[in-house]
Amino acid sequence: MTNLIEKSLLLGFGIFTISIFSTILIPFLGKIAVFNQNEYRSLESYTIFINEVDIGITNVVQHPNEPFLRVIDYPDNLNITFYDNFAKYEFILEEKIYVKFYEYNTSFINRCFYQIPVQTYLLNISQQSTLTSVNFINLH
Repeated sequence: MTNLIEKSLLLGFGIFTISIFSTILIPFLGKIAVFNQNEYRSLESYTIFINEVDIGITNVVQHPNEPFLRVIDYPDNLNITFYDNFAKYEFILEEKIYVKFYEYNTSFINRCFYQIPVQTYLLNISQQSTLTSVNFINLH
């Protein structure tokens, strides 16, 4: 009988310990889930932005007489450099710096976009003589 009482006390203490532990950890698990979801959204916003610029540049290369205009949301912590025939995108995500290079069959007017505020801009890509010009025009 004593053995059965010891087992039930140990089981009850284990359940009590798990319930205390879970009440402490559940709020933190929610914050971790929200953090991971926000990180995924910011990675998605960088990818969408870079793809929009890439589509615009490709469109202007194929149709040099037609400028490419599109309203676009500029993401946070994104630096862009256009030089020679390269586009360099740098962004910070989860305290790491990511760099993406894109190479094109056109030469760019050398431009750097650093520390641009998060806003909605008009993306203007056009061909000027033999060089491609990329510009972000503030809408406000």
